[in-house]
Amino acid sequence: MRTEMKDDTEVEVSNNGYFGEVSNSSFSSLLASKDRDFLLSPNGAQVKVSDLEGKVVGLFFAANWYPPCRGFTQILVGIYEELKNSDPQFEIVYVSSDEDLDAFNNFYGNMPWLAVPFSDLETKKLLNRKYDVEGIPCLIMLQPEESNKEDGAVLRCGVELIYRYGIHAYPFSKEKLEQLQEVEREKRENQTLTNLLTNQYRDYVLSHAEQRKVSVASLVGKTIGLYFSAEWCVPCVKFTPKLISIYEKINHELAETGENDEFEIVLISSDRDQSSFDSYYSKMPWLALPFKDPEIKNLAQHFDVQGIPCLVIIGPDGKTITCHGRNLINLYQENAYPFTDAKVEMLEKELEEEAKDFPRLVYHEGHRHDLNLVSDGNGGGPFICCVCDEQGSSWAYQCLECGYEVHPKCVTTLGRHNNVLLGR
Repeated sequence: MRTEMKDDTEVEVSNNGYFGEVSNSSFSSLLASKDRDFLLSPNGAQVKVSDLEGKVVGLFFAANWYPPCRGFTQILVGIYEELKNSDPQFEIVYVSSDEDLDAFNNFYGNMPWLAVPFSDLETKKLLNRKYDVEGIPCLIMLQPEESNKEDGAVLRCGVELIYRYGIHAYPFSKEKLEQLQEVEREKRENQTLTNLLTNQYRDYVLSHAEQRKVSVASLVGKTIGLYFSAEWCVPCVKFTPKLISIYEKINHELAETGENDEFEIVLISSDRDQSSFDSYYSKMPWLALPFKDPEIKNLAQHFDVQGIPCLVIIGPDGKTITCHGRNLINLYQENAYPFTDAKVEMLEKELEEEAKDFPRLVYHEGHRHDLNLVSDGNGGGPFICCVCDEQGSSWAYQCLECGYEVHPKCVTTLGRHNNVLLGR
């Protein structure tokens, strides 16, 4: 816990993202100005700021020009409408970062909640500064005043909670978050492949290759990859052929060595219609949950999947090995199997040894600057390879002038010129 000064108000800030007791910060002092005591409603009417007293209020910082804001807004609209039907003591206020009034009107026209007028730049600046809004979309949840408190807690991670828990995060209080975290902890401890992939209506997954249903019970004891993907997603379409190749290589090697182990993948589809699902899945050699199965949403929330493609690896005991299977595939290909910490540690050590022979400087064809060898410890870190468009970490060749980065494996030596290794 630490104490900070924000707008001349003393605030306690805890490590879990909450502000504690905040004095002198009613909704009127936050959202009204000396010239305005109202907010805009979608139909153009003015709503008194004082009408928010006693409600749970979300301050939604976003802008039309930023695609992640548009995507999250669609999700938030559904949550808002469902909550308003069950509890009218909930409201959202849009705090715009739009570039002009037309952009504001176009974006706000898709929202069913209130908004700070676009013209009130000063209030928007004060709110951004007060809550340290460094990126959008951002959803700050404010609790209503209570009789035994000056104010409730302020929750900063509303976007994350909506993605992770949906409507179940309401009323977005510290107590509710602790309850959800405890439920998650228990689910992780009691996690099995069966309770992940089945429900009371279905105990199977699909196998299009054999036109049959495969019992989830028959998969118990195997290493399973849950592949969150969709045909409309360009990175997914690029990654899927690589994953198919790795999947086939892993199972071929397991069959050759006679190891008592099997690797299977289950598609968890985010496709928007049945025909897209059928078309996409027809290219894959593995299993799948049925299109629009209710467990798809539950799995995405359980593993906190915020972007696709995503490959979650489940071990033979039904516990999660890693949620970063895609990254491990990109780094180590089939050698990543069985994706355990011990195997990754061994591969990292091998890569460290190989890196001793890597040239420290390369010239990469198609880029105008020399590339320097970097690692996590000397300026490197997670990146997207500019050659294969896939994730990478650990070692990379990086342009110190413009940030261009490539996997070492994506650089092929061409020879040397003036003591610099040439690559392409």
